[in-house]
Amino acid sequence: MIITSEEIQKLASLSRLKLTDEETEQYAKEITGILKYVDQIQEVTEGADTTSSAKDPSEFPHRNTMRDDVAQSQLNGVPEKLVEAAPNHRDGLVEVKKILG
Repeated sequence: MIITSEEIQKLASLSRLKLTDEETEQYAKEITGILKYVDQIQEVTEGADTTSSAKDPSEFPHRNTMRDDVAQSQLNGVPEKLVEAAPNHRDGLVEVKKILG
């Protein structure tokens, strides 16, 4: 589908927008490109049943997979190393300049 400059001007008028001729041409090209992309997507999905959901849970074995919420320490001392690398630090905290009154 191709959008013409006249159609863009009509849309701009309905939207109460003032567009230059250059803007009109640019929007016509951009919207035409978008619509061509949508056409490509429709061709790919044509004939595919995109509205159905799986009836058999085995089709999606990892759907809603949950794990126990267990705290794990995988940082291996990294926070301490970062604090030590900061120019100003004290008591395991990084000192920063005061920014609020």
